[in-house]
Amino acid sequence: MSDLDRFTTRFDTALGHRKGLLKGTITDACRVFSGQADGWDGIFVDRYGPGAVLIEYKGRKQDNLNIRDCADLVLERLKPYGVQAVYYKPFVRDRSRLSGQLPPETTDATPLSGRPLPEGILIREHVWKLEIRLYDGLSTGLFLDQRNNRQWVYERVRRRDKVQILNTFAYTCGFSVAAAVGGAHTTSVDVSARYLEWAKRNFEHNGLDPLMHRFVRMDTLEFLAYAQKKNLKYDLVILDPPSFASGNKRKKVRPWSAVSDYPKLIEQTMKVLKPGGAVLASTNTQALCRENKLQRMIQNVSGRRVRWVELPPVPEDFSREQDRFRAVAFELSQAV
Repeated sequence: MSDLDRFTTRFDTALGHRKGLLKGTITDACRVFSGQADGWDGIFVDRYGPGAVLIEYKGRKQDNLNIRDCADLVLERLKPYGVQAVYYKPFVRDRSRLSGQLPPETTDATPLSGRPLPEGILIREHVWKLEIRLYDGLSTGLFLDQRNNRQWVYERVRRRDKVQILNTFAYTCGFSVAAAVGGAHTTSVDVSARYLEWAKRNFEHNGLDPLMHRFVRMDTLEFLAYAQKKNLKYDLVILDPPSFASGNKRKKVRPWSAVSDYPKLIEQTMKVLKPGGAVLASTNTQALCRENKLQRMIQNVSGRRVRWVELPPVPEDFSREQDRFRAVAFELSQAV
């Protein structure tokens, strides 16, 4: 049996596990194949409406699997679900060696298999839409594993009046869109002007006026210090930082390490919460995912003021790789 035949068998098995999600009404964006969890280390496939992304982590054992043949297979299997193109994103183990240059495949408008798609496409998730870019670099504009947590934010705010949401490390503001569709006023903070402009388009795609919400280009810890000086208080703060981020002195962006900086982030966040306010804290940093370390760190920082809030389960398409990320929510029973 060839490597392609073996991959085909594993892909078909994985597809069988996701058929309900692929045919369902919750979303038209999901993870179809999850690397080692589905039997092939280093290969991931995500579906985004009419497009799919084939992700390959270089440096892992790939045997002799031809990536173009792999893309053709993925397209063939996903065509019944409306997929018209498969784009390719190679990831290297050490991105510092790229010297800031992305692999050319990540910005190629021509897919590895199928016909080209527009630069920006809309996907559906729950009761909102989000803009996706399949060849805009290594990322697409959306973290699929947070789908159920975005729904949790929406449900939490939609029956309450004048809810104030702070979304930090906001990226393209999927959480902010969910909150705003639910009726909340949102403040979204990110160091990237480009992603904040993308976020404003996401608001417009959902009939939301960006001028009625706040978008702040600023380092998160810097904004939390500013919020304390201005006595700004929030009903819910969302923390979904990267594992690492390089600093930029010229842009006044400090370097970030989740392992060393998350405790300070929690400490400063609690100072901008309203009494009874809540925090949704998430990470994909492996050192914080193990043995409830994120929860213990939060408890150590906050003392006895924490009341844990149940979050929804990990989305079914990520259930086999849930050890790679953690999300917890908690409330404060008194003002900080």
